Amino acid sequence: MVYVEPVGTGGSDRLTGHSHGGFVAQYHALHRPDQLAGIVLYDSAPVTGGEHAAEVMCSVREFATRHTGHPELSSVLEAFAAIPSIGDDEAMLAAARGVLPASIADYWADPQRWAPLGQSLRVTYVSGLDEHGVPDSVDDREPLRTLSEPALVGAGRYDVVCGVRWAEELHKLIPASRLVSLEHSGHFGHLEETERFADEVAAFVTADNT
Repeated sequence: MVYVEPVGTGGSDRLTGHSHGGFVAQYHALHRPDQLAGIVLYDSAPVTGGEHAAEVMCSVREFATRHTGHPELSSVLEAFAAIPSIGDDEAMLAAARGVLPASIADYWADPQRWAPLGQSLRVTYVSGLDEHGVPDSVDDREPLRTLSEPALVGAGRYDVVCGVRWAEELHKLIPASRLVSLEHSGHFGHLEETERFADEVAAFVTADNT
């Protein structure tokens, strides 16, 4: 998800990127800084590839440990295991719905609350390979050290995809950044802690960062 918050003209917009949208937002900020006054990187990371995948698997194991014995745990783990072999939109949608219980911090405390979210999901499969069939990974660590625009960096404490570990690294890399941890959220803090998320983004957007 990528969202632009217009607050003026001449490079005064704030760009918000969530999850994969975070990579899009930071790429835009690094390559066209003249167009932005700041960015929000929410549940994002500075890298993809093997290191990121290993961290995801570590988080999934932690999720499994927290929910040992839950009757639906095995189906969630099967959905994660299927992701590397996905090659079309239908399979991607099935996986996204399958891993949803791991994407919401308290999903199984109130599954009926989150059922409409699962039904409303729409996804598009995007290959992680370049035109030569080689894994196309991202590593923005060094470029992000040069980012001059202010940034709000955040993550849900229980996000298994791009959690606090990555938000903390983004915060350390980006000189003018502020870190926010949503302690009761997974990957969808804008839905799980709506008021806190909105307040943090609104404060960042309206702040005088000059």
